[in-house]
Amino acid sequence: MGELVHIRGTNLYVEEFGENNEVALLYLHGGPGANCLDFCYEQAKLLGEKLRIIALDQRGVLRSDPIKEGTDIGLDEIIADCEALREQLGIQSWTVLGHSFGGFIALKYTHELPHSVKKIIYEAPTFDLGLSSKSMIKRALLLLGPNHEYNRYIQQDSYTTKELWNAIGKVYQELGEEKKDSIYLKSFEPYELNSIYEKAQLPSELWGRSQKYTQKLEEEGMMFESQLPLIPLVNQPSLLLHGEFDPVLCEHQKKYFIENAPASKTVVFEHNAHFPRLEEPQKYRDEVVNFVLEAVPSQ
Repeated sequence: MGELVHIRGTNLYVEEFGENNEVALLYLHGGPGANCLDFCYEQAKLLGEKLRIIALDQRGVLRSDPIKEGTDIGLDEIIADCEALREQLGIQSWTVLGHSFGGFIALKYTHELPHSVKKIIYEAPTFDLGLSSKSMIKRALLLLGPNHEYNRYIQQDSYTTKELWNAIGKVYQELGEEKKDSIYLKSFEPYELNSIYEKAQLPSELWGRSQKYTQKLEEEGMMFESQLPLIPLVNQPSLLLHGEFDPVLCEHQKKYFIENAPASKTVVFEHNAHFPRLEEPQKYRDEVVNFVLEAVPSQ
């Protein structure tokens, strides 16, 4: 079980595993507005056998305190929370693991505060929300049909990142919940993923908190700016983990990372999609532990 930790005027829900291990790893969930529940369900425990794992529901999300009326938050606030948590836990520097939109945050965090981040891991990330949105629409069209009206979003280049992001909501509404979940999974069934959330038995009112978090980030607008240009500027060793069938990390983003990220490694999970940590947990655990504990070559 986690606990509420007072950070910068609010309470953040934080879980720790392997507290006595020397090397620390921070997990950043995606969404924007998801949570750390499915990471902590199994994978955090496996990683906690070798590493000190810290996972949190970001400011205003699920089990963390709700965002107060009249409060503005943005990506800089989320990064500042991470820094304050690191300092409060007495950690000099840590590895940061970002899943999906969490990869977007992790890249920005590492670029802005390089002395706080020793290594960086991206799990099925988005570095450019426009490119990821197009890729997700393209995947959805496999279920909706190639001649569907939403085909215009991938055939035309005139749409902004914000317009593409807003289109995702319409596409998913038409798909329905189960079909929507299916595009993120390959060797895992939607009911298996949803059972993780159901087993938590959380009050229904907590789930609505994320909507305000997402709304605040949309209003700020920084989430619509591509982070791809930052990739060559981050010199920390980096690991890219993604499923072969992941709809979020499109080929353009993957290619850019491989060609431009210094000291990087890429691992493909051939039978997975967006959640390799759930679909192939032992391989995921081994890849993360080996990367984190591997000695950094001297400069």
